Amino acid sequence: MAALTLPAFTPDRPAAEVDAALRQALAVCGRARECAVLWFAEVQRRALYRALGHASLQIYAAQALGFTDNRYWQFKRLADDLDRLPALKSAVAAGEVGWTKAQQVARVATPATQAAWVDRAKTVGRRELEREVRAARATPPATRQATAGGAPQQLALAPAQAAAPAAAGPVPGSLTLRGDTLQLARFEALLEKARKLRAVPAGVDRLEVVLAGLEALVEAATHDALVADTDGHVRGESVAPAKSPRAAGPRYQVIVHQCPDCAAATVTTVATGAGERRLAPAQAAAVACDARVRAADGPNRATIAPAVRARVLARDRHRCATPGCGSARFLEVHHVVPRSRGGTNDAANLVTLCSRCHGFVHEREAAGLAPAQVGVPGAG
Repeated sequence: MAALTLPAFTPDRPAAEVDAALRQALAVCGRARECAVLWFAEVQRRALYRALGHASLQIYAAQALGFTDNRYWQFKRLADDLDRLPALKSAVAAGEVGWTKAQQVARVATPATQAAWVDRAKTVGRRELEREVRAARATPPATRQATAGGAPQQLALAPAQAAAPAAAGPVPGSLTLRGDTLQLARFEALLEKARKLRAVPAGVDRLEVVLAGLEALVEAATHDALVADTDGHVRGESVAPAKSPRAAGPRYQVIVHQCPDCAAATVTTVATGAGERRLAPAQAAAVACDARVRAADGPNRATIAPAVRARVLARDRHRCATPGCGSARFLEVHHVVPRSRGGTNDAANLVTLCSRCHGFVHEREAAGLAPAQVGVPGAG
């Protein structure tokens, strides 16, 4: 496709020339958007935002690119679709299908039907394509997707970070759920609704959505249990008052084992239903920041005094202090200056981070990279 150039603005030109210049400028804008989405998809596909010092794609988009939430989700959705539909991606890269048509094709195309939809987008106008997409979407999903009724679909929930090189992040695991076509459609609809309501953490992947949903269920059940407790006593450990759901400790715990004889080598494991799984050194360091430690020959002790931890969480308004994140779930307390380098447990040296951002800070530290950005304790 021939390169497009912006026409120089000159006032008081004849109507036909103004119209031609405007159309040329709009064509340049459209092509620039298509090019930007392709580069954005490359950042996502290779998790390059991590190499650029950001824990998630959305934080990178907000902090480095100046994206609003709405613009981020526009780019994110189309980047996901280009990854899912390689024929559409090739057509966009070649300039054969524009931004608006690509969005329409992505609403209805599947890997099996993408070639036909791309060919159609090349030969019909935008409004005609929109009408055909609407008609196709009105067709029952099982028919449109050429899927046998009730046939199980796979929904992979592995974190997006698993695509990054193993040395750059945590050791990946995997989780796969299976459901019928209707269940898959319900999941996608609920995920889209949660994103529009901003009810999920920034840069969330599907596994984090499931984890956040489970945490919300636990919160609701905890609240119900407290309301039903008419004798005025709180039953169970680390259950928060109903009017302050995040004031106390976590509602669940993850058991991490570290052999005293192997501590220097940071050989640390976590107990899972599939057995003991080894943690990456950066994960072990993040755990050590904010944990309750049980030694075989002594009482439990917290790495940060509970009163100090509660003060830090309250100061940071129970949100991750990483610029552009602000997640209110899976919160942990991080030492800005590590204790190994003389850092203390004073609140001035502590900051609230979500588990993803906390792990990312330690990954960069372990790799000898520049520190990730975190909020300044006490600021704001």
